[in-house]
Amino acid sequence: MRKKICEEVRDAKFCILVGKAKDASKKEQMVIVLRFVDIQGFLRERFFGIVHVSNTTLILKKEIYDVLARYNLHILNMRGQEYGGASNIHGAWNGL
Repeated sequence: MRKKICEEVRDAKFCILVGKAKDASKKEQMVIVLRFVDIQGFLRERFFGIVHVSNTTLILKKEIYDVLARYNLHILNMRGQEYGGASNIHGAWNGL
């Protein structure tokens, strides 16, 4: 499915939406959604994956970069970022 999404995104500019939650076993999970305009000019949002993270304050940047690189989504094409539901993701001293 991710390969199909990557084909949809191709070399388009995209935004990432990142959310944080704990699963039933209390493990931290990071959710990544891609937002982009497809080849027909329609705005699309695609759920891209869930990544287990041991510490959202320290390793989110690395995990996001790793996921994008693994699927050849070039960070230079990223035009926006949104981090919802994760108070420690933003701020002057913590996270991203």
